[in-house]
Amino acid sequence: MLHNTLRIAVQVETTRAHGRAMLEGIADAALTFDNWRLEPVEPRLLTSPANVRRYDGLIVRVMDNATADAILRAKRPAVDTYGRLDPNPLPFIRLDDEAIAKCADECFAEHRYIRCAYCGFPGLRFSAARGEAFAALVSKRGGSCAVYDGTTTTRYKDTFVRNERMDRIADLAALRKWIASMPKPIAVFCCNDIRAFHLMKACADAKIDVPREVAALGADNDKVLCTFSNPPLSSIDTNAFALGQSAVKMLAELLAHPKHPPRDVMHHPSGIVERHSTESYPTKTPWLSDALVFIRRNLGNGISANDVIARIGYSHTAVNNAFRRELGKSVQQEIIRQRSERACRLLKETDMTAAEIASVCGYPSAQYFAHVFAKFFNTTPDAWRKGCAPQGHT
Repeated sequence: MLHNTLRIAVQVETTRAHGRAMLEGIADAALTFDNWRLEPVEPRLLTSPANVRRYDGLIVRVMDNATADAILRAKRPAVDTYGRLDPNPLPFIRLDDEAIAKCADECFAEHRYIRCAYCGFPGLRFSAARGEAFAALVSKRGGSCAVYDGTTTTRYKDTFVRNERMDRIADLAALRKWIASMPKPIAVFCCNDIRAFHLMKACADAKIDVPREVAALGADNDKVLCTFSNPPLSSIDTNAFALGQSAVKMLAELLAHPKHPPRDVMHHPSGIVERHSTESYPTKTPWLSDALVFIRRNLGNGISANDVIARIGYSHTAVNNAFRRELGKSVQQEIIRQRSERACRLLKETDMTAAEIASVCGYPSAQYFAHVFAKFFNTTPDAWRKGCAPQGHT
């Protein structure tokens, strides 16, 4: 063992996929430092300043005042990866709740939902922050957003996050009553995947169809929860692995320059992983939603209006009339719109080449993609990407 080995305490819950991915990121980034020795620590041990002083640095999910006070009294370099307090006396990196809410709003806007709702854990800071941001965004585009308030007896503490369980739903009856009372169809954003799993259980109990009556979206992209959900749950990928890596970088800066703590970081999600729970559109004509889902699923296959019409099984006139009546576009125009939107999103949020984007969006070649893009946006894909770079994904 090196004589200058630094003991680094790591306290991150392993009960959730978000925490496990964060730990993987921490472990990966810590390999850069030969003299770091990572040590997992139970939360209860970090409520004592004497225990905190045993370590040279800490990466901690600070969820209670006792832990925050102990770390401050021990005067040890620490990075908080939860960010419960505003203002926070400790350097922190936390998920950008407004950016997560924006992902949810953009998803539902693309699916043409004006009537929305938010379901969180009443009492938790991150849940409230996501709900407020989401409601404001929905309202800004002319929609409405109902909010689940829970019950007077069900208020959650931040430490609840360490013990979330998919099979334990304290307020299931209240959830069931709330979602049954909502006008349908409606799109519901849940603060995280476990909450979305709870909501879908309430829907199943109340015989509410997901996604036709309730489109459900979670956050964290917990693959176990998302695939155990019925139907599979769409979710916002919070990129917890990268969050863990950033936490290590922050602690390294703090250890090197203790009198100049690093700036706090708001960590952005990487995007939405869409599954069946959001595959619906609030259309008056039932089969029109199926047609739009078919288009969305098959854009990369170079589909045409004829493919959509054959899938639906009605005449060209009936299908195009329904599209024009409810969407103001023909079938082919809707395919073009969805292709353009997907291409713009990929240009903004990824480093994919024009050829790769052309393939994913169903254009026959990169040259044809550039030609069509220039026709609609009066610029090249590369210039458009550079123009939106300051607002792009980070």
